[in-house]
Amino acid sequence: MNQETIKVGEVTYNIANGSCSLNDLSGQTAKVAIIIGSNKIEDIHKNLSQNSIIVKYSADGVEEWRQGNLVYTGLPIFNPSFPVRIEQVQETDEEGKPKYINKEIMDAVIIVEYRTPNIQDKVKEQEQQINDLNAQVAYLRMMSTPKEV
Repeated sequence: MNQETIKVGEVTYNIANGSCSLNDLSGQTAKVAIIIGSNKIEDIHKNLSQNSIIVKYSADGVEEWRQGNLVYTGLPIFNPSFPVRIEQVQETDEEGKPKYINKEIMDAVIIVEYRTPNIQDKVKEQEQQINDLNAQVAYLRMMSTPKEV
């Protein structure tokens, strides 16, 4: 049972095979179906909100791509029965002979959406950088001001 995965921050999630197109947004939004498994939806949401670097791995564990500029929209959709992969299973035909069929495996997922940054995201990032720099300047001023004795 090989499963595609994405790594968001330091956490790796199994995803529904073929559900991730985050590498080619072309200015649009894209979705990925994260298999919930033993994770809590709140923890997944928190991690996705706090990290923008995503690495996609194939079902064989090979890194396929890495994105560092994606914005999580914060609009997860829960689906309790979503097709996550196809497995070949053995059954017996009418004559008692074994036969193999492809079976769709279902699981609970959270479908999340990402988009590329827009101008408001860039302005917000620059405002945060300015605030950080202002805090550093204030600290340096405080440290360099001679103390009165």
